[in-house]
Amino acid sequence: MQTTSRRQLLIGLAGLAGCASVPLVTPPAPPAPPEGPNELRVLVFRGGAASRLGHNHVLRAGDLRVEWPATGPVMRFRLDVLAVDPAPLRARLGEAFASAVDDEARSGTRTNLLKALDAAAHPEVVVRTLQQQGEGARRAVEAEITLHGVTRRQWFVVAVDGARARGEVIVRQSDFGIQPFTVLGGLLAVQDALVVQFELLQP
Repeated sequence: MQTTSRRQLLIGLAGLAGCASVPLVTPPAPPAPPEGPNELRVLVFRGGAASRLGHNHVLRAGDLRVEWPATGPVMRFRLDVLAVDPAPLRARLGEAFASAVDDEARSGTRTNLLKALDAAAHPEVVVRTLQQQGEGARRAVEAEITLHGVTRRQWFVVAVDGARARGEVIVRQSDFGIQPFTVLGGLLAVQDALVVQFELLQP
């Protein structure tokens, strides 16, 4: 009986944490923007001892802007217009993202995300290509990532098919001075490593 009660309490707290706490007054999330030729998404993975009570999340850059200087693309987007867990995108990502996320949980996730990233002080993320190596379908790309007021250089691999480029890079929040989100003494948390995926179409 005691074990059952404790489990019910954890589930209830997980709902409140939602992926964490939902304030009494939560600003409405912007509608999910339509998909365009360019897309950048961030995969956020659940952690902590009670991780199975939470959700993995996917964020999509709602105002992705891409410039094409000679060195390669420069991507910019604002944190405050990120689309949080759009249902069609979750469906595309398979079983790890198959759980349903309701509007209340999505709103709570958005609020905690903006707080953890200090989006009011650092609203924009910039990914600037510095150099490319290789040729053909696979390129090694060095980019400069600015997040949370911190800039880091990172290498990653990009697949090129004509004017279309697809890439993926692992970003650790702690490298940018961000404390990964955690509640309930670490029972529910967000893993430090994020997977950033992008697809770009050169005009």
